[in-house]
Order: sequence, then C-alpha cells, then structure tokens
Amino acid sequence: MKRKVLPFFLFVISITLSFHVYAKTLLLEGRLEGKINVTQQMNFTVSRPLNSLSFRFAIPVSFSNKTVNQGLKHLDLRFEPQPTNVEDEKDAFGNNYKRVTWNNLNRDARVMIIYETSIKSELSAMESRTGFPLKSLPSDTTIFLKPTKMVQSDAPEIVSLSRQLTQTAETQYQAVTAIMNYIADNIKYTYNPPQYDAVYTLKTKTGNCQNLAHLSMALLRAAGIPARIVGGITLKDQWKVPLGGGNYSVQGMGQGGHVWIEIFFPDLGWLSYDPQQSKQFTSTRHIKQTHGLDSRDVNDSWRASPYVPDYNELIDAKFIEDNINLVLKSSLDAPRTYIVSNNIMAPPVKPVILPPTPELPPPPTGKMTEFGNMEFPNLVNLYQIIGDRAEKIMDKETAEYVTSHYVYAQAFKVAKDFDVYSISLAMRKFGGDGSIYIDLVTDENNKPNILSGVRSNFIPLETIKKRPGYYWVEFTFPTDTGFVRLKKGKYWIVLRRSGEAIMNWFYTPGKHYGNSDDTRSTSKGYRWEDILNYDFVFKVKGIYR
Repeated sequence: MKRKVLPFFLFVISITLSFHVYAKTLLLEGRLEGKINVTQQMNFTVSRPLNSLSFRFAIPVSFSNKTVNQGLKHLDLRFEPQPTNVEDEKDAFGNNYKRVTWNNLNRDARVMIIYETSIKSELSAMESRTGFPLKSLPSDTTIFLKPTKMVQSDAPEIVSLSRQLTQTAETQYQAVTAIMNYIADNIKYTYNPPQYDAVYTLKTKTGNCQNLAHLSMALLRAAGIPARIVGGITLKDQWKVPLGGGNYSVQGMGQGGHVWIEIFFPDLGWLSYDPQQSKQFTSTRHIKQTHGLDSRDVNDSWRASPYVPDYNELIDAKFIEDNINLVLKSSLDAPRTYIVSNNIMAPPVKPVILPPTPELPPPPTGKMTEFGNMEFPNLVNLYQIIGDRAEKIMDKETAEYVTSHYVYAQAFKVAKDFDVYSISLAMRKFGGDGSIYIDLVTDENNKPNILSGVRSNFIPLETIKKRPGYYWVEFTFPTDTGFVRLKKGKYWIVLRRSGEAIMNWFYTPGKHYGNSDDTRSTSKGYRWEDILNYDFVFKVKGIYR
C-alpha cells in the first residue's frame, strides 16, 4: 500500500519582532557577572613506556581593562603521578606557566587545574577621540605592531586589504570596526585547518579561531593599530541578548580552548574583541589565561621521547552566580551576523566598497545535487605533532543538545523549483530511546510556519549506531514519489523527537551559510523567540527542475 504525503497542522500564535530585521551589531548597556568553579583536566595516554614527558601549560590570571574584570581565587594544581620536576615560568609578556616533567613514565599522566574565577563585563557608552592614522603610541605597545610568521602584517596582500578597508576612516574606532566587520562577514569557521597563519586565512577565507585572530591582527597591525592574541577557554553556557517583544539573540560557543584578541586604543587602553561574537568586551563565558604576538605564544605544548602520547582535555565549569542584566539601546547594520557590543561614541563607520564577489553559477537542472552547510569534522583535533613536540589547537566540539525541552530549526533556500529526496543532519547519539524526525516547513516572516509542511519518516533510535564523533543521519519522506516538491523560496528544517532520545546536532560558529536569523529555537513550541549565532550542519539532497 502506498503512503501519501503527510501534511500536519498545529496551533500557532503570530508575534511581531520589535527590532529591525536587518540590524546586526547590537549595542548593549548593562552588565554580566559570573562566579564560576572551573576544573580543567589534561590527560596523556601512555601506551608504552616514555623516557620523558615535559608539559608546559598556562595558568589563569587576574586582569582588568575598561570593560572586563577577571579575578582568580583558590588555585589548586594536582598531578598524577607526581612529576619528577615542576617549574614556574614567566614569559616576555608576563604570562605565567608551569612546566612539569615526568621521567621513566609507564602509565597515563594527568594534570588538573582547579580554581574559582569571578568575571564582570560592564557595558556602558564610551567615547574615543583617537584619530586615524595613529600618531603616537606608548613604547610598551609597539611590539604588538610586529609581523610574525603567523601574523604577516607586512605581506603585500594584507597591506593592500588593510588600506582598502580603512581608506575612509578618520578615527581609530572607524578603522577597527571596518576591519572587524570584514572578518565577521568573510571568514568562515572551519575545523582542523592545515595552516593557521593570516595569509592562508585570507587566501582561503576559512579557518578556526586562531585563523580569525591572526588575520584580524595582521590587518590591524598593517594599519598601525596594536593588537595582541589572547589565549584561554570558553564555556558552553549560553546567554541571551534581549531584542524586545520576548525575543532574544542567543550567544553560545563550545566549551574548551579558544583564542580572541585585544586591541589598543590610546584613550581607552586594551579592549577585548572576539571576532566571532563581540566588540569591545568579552562575556563571562571567556576566561583569559595568556596574551602574546600570535598563537605560538599562548598555546600549551609538550615534548616526549621516544614518542608523543595522545592528549585529551576535559573542562567542568559550574556557575555559582550568573547574573545578566542587559538592555538593547540601539543597533547598527553591519556585519551580516549578529555581533554584540557596547556603544562607542564616535562618528559612524563610513562604508567601504570592495570588489564584488563572483556570482555563483546557476544550480544544475535535472541532476541529483546536494547543498547546505555541509562541512564538519568527524572528530575535532585538539593538538598537532611536529617531530617530538606537540602543541594544543584551539578547536573544540560545537554541538547543541537538541532533544531537550527546546526545539531547534535551520533555514535554507532553493533558487528555483526543487524536489527534495532527503535531508541529512550531522548528529551524534548518546543514548535514550524513542525516535527522531524532522518537519520540513515553509517560511513566514523569517520564522518556521508550522502550519504548512510535511513530516519525515521516523527514525527509531535503536537503528542509529552509537559511535564516536559526528556523522550524517538521513531523513526521508513518506511520499508516493519518494520526494517532496518545493517551490522557489525559503524553508525550515525543524528537528523533533519522541520518547527520551539523547542526540547532539553539530553547528559551525558564525553565520556564513544563511542570514543572521536563519537558525532559531523555541521553548514554547511555536514562538521561535531565540535567534542563534551559529549555523547547524545539514545537507539537502534532490533535483532542481
């Protein structure tokens, strides 16, 4: 017996967002305050005896600037087994490290850093009067204009782009904002890149947080603006920016190693910037450990003989206090993704016209094709080995627990009429029971229209193998033809479940697949009140007609 398309109709209440849909930089006032107990556990797997293992790792710090204040209490270091030697080190930038050495090691080794940190981010209007180009700088900041092998600020292509981006700038704020908007709009986050330097990043327009930081700093230093890299960790706990009308922009990152940057303003000092998320401050989900000229100055590293052992890291963070009191004051129309910022009172950034991006070829007609946000690693590499030395990579798993009480949705567009044969999501099964399925629905005012769509076949959880990493889970549709016919337009993938399924859906930071509001979630089932600052990984398979 043939099964037919299953339409579904659910009760929905329409709401109106009280902010302009094209507003991208959200200017906030208020504060974030957090007190967190952190345990950072770093493990080495010793598969056969080691003559020696030497591990150099950063210690968290207390610091403050104009917007961020970070305090440190109750620092405790634990080692297993007890190392042969433990040394304190301080580098040229004032960063604190420990170097521990084990000799004749024949079992797994572990380092634990346990501490309490208090972080406050104060967001209020500031004024910067610094003109551009900068005319004079304190002597201790000029080192952060220096080119390095990772930050090639003297490379012709870097210098040329920096000049293009800042050609209309009359103030430092205008120049910095033009560069950071370019990074947010043009560099797509990818995992396990083969290189981390600025020139590679500019050439490929891809990379992880190290790549984004290196290219940002290269463009800034080429413009005569001091910039330094910051090494630390980020926490997975999300926080929300109110948009009015009960709607929010949800800020979220993976938990693990991360780098961001600090930019020097002569009249404001060093200000924190995360190219993926925020300008002039970082949140209570960022814990600073170190800073330097490039990632080689801030990454943990280790040497071993006769081989380099496997490494993994676990971070447990519990918020003792987590107070967020923010008000949306106004907004700016760039970059494309949502970026949060406090307000700098300065003349507005003048637009810079760059050469147009070549148009994509028209989609093929009559041939099976695949499209979507399709790149993801099966497993995320946490370190790289060069000879007898290994260095930590600031990558981490970014995934959402999508079978919770929230419902998640990802949008996509078809350029002309399209027959969908299947939709795949990059997922990982952890356990539970029941089934997962998707609703493929139309768009209404940039939100899923759950009154109009079709439902996929159910996938029982027991049919999905439990294995490490992430992999495609394919959803098909119960139709006579084996496909769903779509007209040209925008559609939403809504993930749903039955039972107690425990599944993660992988995402890539930033918004380089669709528009800034093309990933949403809801706790109510119909409001779609949360706009997410990342794109889920998905694949649509079918034929353009």
